[in-house]
Amino acid sequence: MKRRTDTGMTVASTLLLVALATPATAGAATVKAQLGDHLGDFSRLVLSLPDGAEPDAIADACALRVILPKRARWPLDVLNGIWSVRLSGFEAVEDGRTLTAAIPCGARVTALRERRLLIVDVAGPPTPGRKPPVPVDVFAPETPDGPPVAGAEPAPLPAPPADTAPATSPPPSAFSEIAGALNPVGVANAQPAPVRLAPLPAPPAAIPAPAVAPVPAQPPAAPVLVKAAPPSLEEDVRASIEQTLRQLERRPGGRPPASTAPQPGAPAAAAPAPVPQGPPPIGPMDLPAWAGDDFVQTRERLQQALSDARGRGRVDGFIALARFALARALEEEGRAALEAAAAQSPAPDQRYSLQILGDAFRALDRADKPDDSLFVQIPPGAAPDHHVWRSATLAPTRWAAAREGLPIALKRLLDYPPELRSRLLTILAEAANAARDANALNLIVLEMITVDAKGMADGRLDWFRGQFAELRNTPDTALDHYRKASDLRSGPYARRAEVRGIELRRTMGKLDEDGAIAELEALRYAWRGDDIETDALAALGGAYARQGRTEAALDMFGLLGRRFGATARGREALVAGRALLAAVLDQLERARPGGLYPLALQARHGRLVALADDGDATLRRRLATLLVRDGYSVEATRILHALVEDSTGVRRAELGAVLARALIDSGREGEALEVLNRTGDSNLEAALAERRALLRADALLGDGDTMRALDTLRGLAGGAADRLRARGLFEAGEWPAARTAFAELVATAGGEPAAEDVALYGLSAYLAGDTDTVRGLAESQRGRLAGTRWAGLLDTLTPPPASDRPLDTDEVTRQLAAADALDRLARGWRNRP
Repeated sequence: MKRRTDTGMTVASTLLLVALATPATAGAATVKAQLGDHLGDFSRLVLSLPDGAEPDAIADACALRVILPKRARWPLDVLNGIWSVRLSGFEAVEDGRTLTAAIPCGARVTALRERRLLIVDVAGPPTPGRKPPVPVDVFAPETPDGPPVAGAEPAPLPAPPADTAPATSPPPSAFSEIAGALNPVGVANAQPAPVRLAPLPAPPAAIPAPAVAPVPAQPPAAPVLVKAAPPSLEEDVRASIEQTLRQLERRPGGRPPASTAPQPGAPAAAAPAPVPQGPPPIGPMDLPAWAGDDFVQTRERLQQALSDARGRGRVDGFIALARFALARALEEEGRAALEAAAAQSPAPDQRYSLQILGDAFRALDRADKPDDSLFVQIPPGAAPDHHVWRSATLAPTRWAAAREGLPIALKRLLDYPPELRSRLLTILAEAANAARDANALNLIVLEMITVDAKGMADGRLDWFRGQFAELRNTPDTALDHYRKASDLRSGPYARRAEVRGIELRRTMGKLDEDGAIAELEALRYAWRGDDIETDALAALGGAYARQGRTEAALDMFGLLGRRFGATARGREALVAGRALLAAVLDQLERARPGGLYPLALQARHGRLVALADDGDATLRRRLATLLVRDGYSVEATRILHALVEDSTGVRRAELGAVLARALIDSGREGEALEVLNRTGDSNLEAALAERRALLRADALLGDGDTMRALDTLRGLAGGAADRLRARGLFEAGEWPAARTAFAELVATAGGEPAAEDVALYGLSAYLAGDTDTVRGLAESQRGRLAGTRWAGLLDTLTPPPASDRPLDTDEVTRQLAAADALDRLARGWRNRP
């Protein structure tokens, strides 16, 4: 047995030495390749390299690059003709020295050198609770846990299994099996077709690495070098021979293993569906290093490096310049650098870095579409920089979501450059103040006091402290902070504090309206051109409205629209003027009906009212109500028609009910029925459905269709339905039934029945021949009809007492008074709606 083992060792060693001593072919610069997927776990690329070539395998965020020291001919047609889940888009760049391929973003890449073979395995991104097998001799990418373990012995690569041969090929001999196992280069050259590769063996226990000093955080876009060290020839020979002998001993009777290739006609097994790969996680940002110690020197160094760079290096130079601008909070320079980098045809990993930087600049600009940002789309995990930018992105529009990562963000902001930290803290503070979140604003203000007190000498810190004091309901403390900020007399926050201080003193009774108007008019001309002026104009218009100077208030509102309405800041100004417009409408609602101000507001500033209105169209609905009250039904229904056409679903049904009410009040019942039919919906709440049914019945009564109106009221209860039902009986000529229905309404109302109910009750009783009821109603409810269009009706309907005596002076006087009352009633009915 021992003698056979020595003979086998001799034969194997001889064959191996012969294989290694075989001279290179004439085409030494030609690279041969194999490509295949491993059961859905990873994809393997095997490259047969020229003699003496030392390859470098570099895995970037979304690309793989294999670099040779000299120019080579790559089999691009073969590689691009093979479908692979994780490797595609093979290209030769840099004059043929580099092979590039697209890989999933964040994929795990390992490389192994086996003599002249370079084996590259590409697996998907890591998932929680599972790690792929990684050979210990591979220089893996650096991770936050520390550097990779170096110096480990390389694990032997298993020989390709024999089941990759076609089913029609003859069984190989024992000699060819030994030669194939000991000469992988010859096998690779003889088999250009893709084969299914065996999975890597399980790695041995890793040797724990010695404790090292923590490595500072690096930018996320830095490429990771995956380079395999060539093992020694003696170790390769020994490992290959031992592995071959173990394979031969496991085969019964020296027979080759049964082929597992699918038989002809047998259904092929379905390949596993590729798992969609999302964007890789956002790594740490070394913003202090991006900013540099000296502003001028750092920028000059970056610009010099950019001027000397070419190709991919030029894009990296623009990215470095954009990072510098971000760390220094220079939005214009940063956006210019990003646009210049995008024009240089960046690689996939560079495009990913550019997208992250672009989202960061949009967060500084307070973009109103945060869902398009990578900081929102990718879960932040435990990355503190990701929490910072996610909170800043979501803060202006979705404060509840931004508040979740606020503690982590505030802690990380302590290490940010001062300029950028001040900008981000300001964004968070304004969002917390707008959301009335006193606790979050307190945390942000405390950090401002701790690290940015000197950098916020423009009054910003005192402004936010005053806002926090108002949230805590301590106006005196807020006034003190506003006074400190306004004493600076320069900067937007000083003027903003001055405006707020004036309004707060007026609210507290320390300043009358005339004094507030005088101070606001002075401030209006002291600061021009931004949101401070718009706030001052809105406050001044509100003071005019409170004093009853509606014309001056409307002038302020029109000034806001004319000066700022065509810009994004103008829309914010109109939103700031929403309170002014609400104050004007409050004044008009308290005024007597019949004025021209509602019509003037619609005619002069109707477009601005629509821009300043909120999502529920509160201001336009109030204005339409005023127009209907004052008799301008055409303008009111035009506003409501526009609102109905721009809405859908339940909101459309609700606005349709408002429009139908306005049409019914203006005597256009037919149009009201058309609106109700056009704005119906099957998924309405019970209250809204009942309200629309009452409106339909009211419109049908006004349109003369009494029977359909009574059918619509069937099953409805309440005072409004009873009133409409009584009106329907009255219109149908059922006088006794109408008298009974109106009697119940008057009795239910107690001492304050509606004037129309009393009048129709008297008319029903009179037409039913119930003179006693008319006489009693005239005595008890005469004063209720005074001042309305029904005044004098009951006196007219009251019959004279029955008597056979001639008319005396009193009776003649009473009948003349009744005739005069009837004349007044007719004239009042014609002149009043």
